[in-house]
Amino acid sequence: MQLFYKTLFVIFLIVSVSISSYALSDAEIEVMLGRMTTDEKIGQLLLYGIGGREIGPVAEAHISKRRVGGIILYSRNIQEASQVVALTTSLQRLAAENPNSIPLFIAIDQEGGIVARLKKGATVLPGNMALGATRSQDLAAKTGELTAIELSAVGINFNCAPVLDVNTNPINPVIGVRSYSETPTLVSQLGTAYIQSLQKNGVLATAKHFPGHGDASLDSHFKLPVIEHSQERIDEIELLPFRAAIDSNVAAIMSAHVLYPKLDAEYPATLSPKILTRLLRQRLGFEGLIMTDDMEMKAIDDQYEIGNAAVLAIQAGADIILVSATFKMQQRIYGAIRQAVQQKVISPMRIDNSVRRILYYKSAYGLFDQQKALLNNPDSIGTEIAIVGNRQHRDVAQTIANRSITVVKNTGNILPMSAEPKEPVLLLSPSRNFTNAYLKAHTDLTHITPVLIPRDVNPEQVASQLLLSKPSKIVAGIMNSDQAKLMHILSQKTDVPIVVISHASPYLLSICPDVECAIAAYDTNYYSLLAAVEVLLGKKQATGKLPVTLR
Repeated sequence: MQLFYKTLFVIFLIVSVSISSYALSDAEIEVMLGRMTTDEKIGQLLLYGIGGREIGPVAEAHISKRRVGGIILYSRNIQEASQVVALTTSLQRLAAENPNSIPLFIAIDQEGGIVARLKKGATVLPGNMALGATRSQDLAAKTGELTAIELSAVGINFNCAPVLDVNTNPINPVIGVRSYSETPTLVSQLGTAYIQSLQKNGVLATAKHFPGHGDASLDSHFKLPVIEHSQERIDEIELLPFRAAIDSNVAAIMSAHVLYPKLDAEYPATLSPKILTRLLRQRLGFEGLIMTDDMEMKAIDDQYEIGNAAVLAIQAGADIILVSATFKMQQRIYGAIRQAVQQKVISPMRIDNSVRRILYYKSAYGLFDQQKALLNNPDSIGTEIAIVGNRQHRDVAQTIANRSITVVKNTGNILPMSAEPKEPVLLLSPSRNFTNAYLKAHTDLTHITPVLIPRDVNPEQVASQLLLSKPSKIVAGIMNSDQAKLMHILSQKTDVPIVVISHASPYLLSICPDVECAIAAYDTNYYSLLAAVEVLLGKKQATGKLPVTLR
């Protein structure tokens, strides 16, 4: 009960901070803008990654010399909650020492599922496609709420989520389960529920990747994808969730490093005035922050000189330039923007417009108030850590997982299986977590033979060997196409019933269409693994519905 009241207090504290007690007026923003040097203004446009789990010389130079407006944290910066609090506190204190004491955006990619940077001790909620399988806007909203509460508790105020890409391409190599669905309406419903709840609880949301990465067949981390859809198709599918996000007052939209020839035959979205200004700003009426995806990704870095690319992005309409890691690239981008402003390639008005938006959102989300509290009451720092990963949050994660599990196929009513098998069961597992979850749920392990299958398994080589144990049933978890191919080969070699659980993309189940039973779990986290096992054994009913079409 004491923990319940503490949770209520922390939620009240976070909400009260998010509705800033002293939001800067338009006039005050103009005064601050007038006090800033050109270099300070340029710095505000930069969101830089840093190395290490505490402030080093590079991070200090970014803040004290380049006056960057934000820092983005990755797994390399994160050990556990108390360490993150110490890091974010140090970063904000350093920013407070600058002439105008402008607080930092401290950002992270905490999508849930397979993309989560804050893990140890925190609640890593099931990802978007698991939520898509639940069809629940309430659970999407709860995900946004809990994510905001835990991020706020460790000093993070800007989440690069949710993904609003409509995953219409089954072989999309980078989106997949990060998307809610192949259906734009469902993506819109769940995405806006998440956005509204995240922002209500004091953390800026970022809708990504505009105008859509869901039908790409290449990963923009490595190559530039090209999507040839017509304007009509883009309007009907890709843009629908972004329109909904704009209507929900999403704070930020992240651009995609994707070339849409029917929108702009020359430039990918990140560098395109036609897409960022004419389409997003003017036609769709978005007034929030436009930020780029990481400029170090090969879709940009292999095609353009990185400094020129950053200048093009600002000219196209971007307010925030994201550069994840490489110090030389960060230096080059800062220098290139300075030179472009000095040579009037970028106008002072263009810079001012972006800085004005940045100051507005920093004020509206209480960052100036939080900075004052940090400086005036240092004893309060870290008092909210207890809420991170608490029992109530873990219970919500388990609820989402339970409601997401989808039985795609159950030929011959193999399910439910017995927790006390009387005949040999071969358990093929892609991870020790799944092995442990499966074995722990059984009361008799006598007839279960667990075998770990590696990620890079050679299906042809091992299929016959696995059948030497003469099992009566095969239960297999899969996480990639090689493991799925192994299941398909096994199904051709034996009449033994095979139960396959996909711990990743449900599209993997299409690779092994002849297995007797197929289950989509959507995620590798323990909550989803446990939920899948409980469905296998009939302890829970599978209520999830596929949010995508399996072919």
